[in-house]
Amino acid sequence: MKETVQKLYASEKVQKAMRFIEQDADHVLEQQIELTLIPAYSNHEKQKADRFREMIEEMGYETVQDEVFNTFAVIPGPENSPVVMVSAHLDTVFPMDTELKLRRDGSRICIPGICDDTRGCAEVLAILRAMKEADIRPACTLIIGGDVGEEGVGNFAGMRHIFVKQNRKVDAFISIDGCGNSLTYGAMSDVQYRITFRGPGGHSSGAFGLVNPIMCMGRTIARIEEERVPADPFTIFNVSVVTGGTGVTSIASECSMTMDVRSADAGIMQAFHDRCLQIARECAEEEYRRWEDVRRTRMEKGEKLRFDPEARIEISTEEFSGSIGGIQDENCEIVTILKNAFEVSGMTPELRSLSSTDANIPLSLGIPAATIGSGGASGGTHDISEWYDPTDAWKGVQKNLLCVLALTGAEGITEPLISKTQTE
Repeated sequence: MKETVQKLYASEKVQKAMRFIEQDADHVLEQQIELTLIPAYSNHEKQKADRFREMIEEMGYETVQDEVFNTFAVIPGPENSPVVMVSAHLDTVFPMDTELKLRRDGSRICIPGICDDTRGCAEVLAILRAMKEADIRPACTLIIGGDVGEEGVGNFAGMRHIFVKQNRKVDAFISIDGCGNSLTYGAMSDVQYRITFRGPGGHSSGAFGLVNPIMCMGRTIARIEEERVPADPFTIFNVSVVTGGTGVTSIASECSMTMDVRSADAGIMQAFHDRCLQIARECAEEEYRRWEDVRRTRMEKGEKLRFDPEARIEISTEEFSGSIGGIQDENCEIVTILKNAFEVSGMTPELRSLSSTDANIPLSLGIPAATIGSGGASGGTHDISEWYDPTDAWKGVQKNLLCVLALTGAEGITEPLISKTQTE
């Protein structure tokens, strides 16, 4: 297999593409910045998707954009050849009113969303441009572009639309996401949800002794923080957003907290999710008991309470994102092909068994899939301080082009290395 990848890499056309990628580095960065400055919070990607589509079509490729704004170029291969899909996600974690202002700090470019995953989108464009420049046609069908809804609130909307609603069959899927030499071949199971606490609400003085949703939520967070999860299988949890309250002299009537729970084991993920909800319910009862003496004392003094002393905190939950992961052996076909492409490119793959990316959905359906990092370096991901350093980033584009062509093959040079297992 490695000999085939070496033959592909040494071919005249691929070497021409590699030289072009180095020369094209500034253009790739320009497109990356342009796309980053278009707001694209999950489920609000239309403007960015439309500009991404224009950029593909400006190269002479035809595009397909579906009703949720997944945007792809389809390059058909020979009949009955394998089908490979390559994608970067168009959405970011940043709400539409986030200030998207470019700031430079030495070699770093700072804009929310500059890396995750707008760099991936720019590299998709760069790969298409290099293939066009070197007159490379894949030896099987290649579907390549950008999808929507990868981030938490998006709930993998784009991937679900493609692989579940449209029941798209592909023999291999690659997500370009993150920076560096990462090669992720497994997917974590995850769930994101909101727990809401409700009570009657009242005046902080006049209703003192009434159950307080914010205090109940605080107790819940403190209790969850004391929980322990296994290191193996890898499991994480996070309280990510808290909201609520109406005024400084008010007992709130409602507040909420959002949680992110992930695990390599779907059963452990579900069990911890259930445990968090149990803690919330226990804390609601504790909140009622906490103020019993205050209510009793006020009533014993003959005070007429201006609130219902029997009021309880009501708990409701809303699950807004989640997926079941999938595990592959690190020596399976798709990972072996990609490892060889990394190595022939002069890079050592940093193998990761688990993550949560667009590859989750195809992996959960048994479709061979992996996530590879883009060129350059980054930091502050998912924070407004997010930055990207493009130093030698073209090397990552070269590596990713070779990864794609190793799977698809190139007409007149090599046949596809990926087996036709899903599209029979």
